[in-house]
Amino acid sequence: MFRQLPNYLSTGNDVFSPALSPATVLFDRHPIDIAAYIEAYWNKRLPLSSFTPTPPDPLGHPNHRSDENGLPATRLPLPGTEFLFGYSPDGDRPGQNGFLYGDHLIYAYMIENTRVYEIFRRVLHEYRHGEKLGAPLDASTQNWLRTTEELFYSDTIPFTITNVSSHIRSDLRASRRNAYQRMFGMDLNHGGDDGKPYSYIKAEAANSEFVSTFEEFLREVWVGITYVGATASSNPTDDSKISELAEKLHDMLRSRRQSGNLSREEFAFVAMMSWFHMTLEFDSPIVRSLRADATGLENRLFKIAERVGLPAHGLSKSFFDIADPLSRLLIQIELGTYNDGDAVRALYDRVNFPNGPESDMRTIITHWTAITGRDVKARKVAAN
Repeated sequence: MFRQLPNYLSTGNDVFSPALSPATVLFDRHPIDIAAYIEAYWNKRLPLSSFTPTPPDPLGHPNHRSDENGLPATRLPLPGTEFLFGYSPDGDRPGQNGFLYGDHLIYAYMIENTRVYEIFRRVLHEYRHGEKLGAPLDASTQNWLRTTEELFYSDTIPFTITNVSSHIRSDLRASRRNAYQRMFGMDLNHGGDDGKPYSYIKAEAANSEFVSTFEEFLREVWVGITYVGATASSNPTDDSKISELAEKLHDMLRSRRQSGNLSREEFAFVAMMSWFHMTLEFDSPIVRSLRADATGLENRLFKIAERVGLPAHGLSKSFFDIADPLSRLLIQIELGTYNDGDAVRALYDRVNFPNGPESDMRTIITHWTAITGRDVKARKVAAN
């Protein structure tokens, strides 16, 4: 979500300091300003009245995730929070149909599998308890440490939309695993620091068939990519099967979102992981302080992980690369875009659909195969 700030790594357009990138400026803001930005983002998720369909989309739909209220603009601690977006409240809003889309929960799941949250937890621990990592490089590093600790490693601020911890659910790491298990039937690829499986409550109502259904969907789309130029008689592509699988995934994912279920959790966890993702996308203050300057965000993460003695996942690049396109795809699936057999050709035909998701599908298929060890490019052999 932080990475969706318009042109946040561009130069010369920031309203605070034209000499710095908006990401660097964001890291230097007071933590309450960042909290205000998060609230403002939630409040701007709803469609403008001129775009609201009649009847409105059902609760849980990507265009209508939740009716839970964020803090009213008049109570946000930072006047003029809208300038963090780079536009005025009366101007055009980035996103589709006049409002802001957040990333899908799958984005948070993929980023967290790199072990980035646990690695930066070690970074905070070392800086707050001694000088094993050296002293923070500069004021910007101190600002990043303070904001990160207060927003993502402390009790969340009461009454804010990202306050998804309490005496009922006191362990945010367990809460994230619970959300991933409910939505995707998947756990993270790592346990606790001691190497043992991490304990969390597993819900009875969970999408346990998500992985098998999604992999079948990917296989069928890959057939389409492979045979897109073939003649009809020799083309095994099955558009009706792709749409059938897309509809099954649609129903599965939307069933977990009834009455806006998991919307706040998704928003909070995506915000958290996007903060760390953005931190690694350039040689940010904390990266430079840790002497982890490198080309490629996975290489920065590997260097930081080595400094704190907690290895990142060896396939971190694949997790980073798949997160955005997979998030876009699952939002489209939840919208019902590919429930119609006539629409699925865009998934694999970039000639007739040059602005379609074919490139995203190639990325997803490549990296899903890498991170799972299951080749979704290989067709299943029918049993006799």
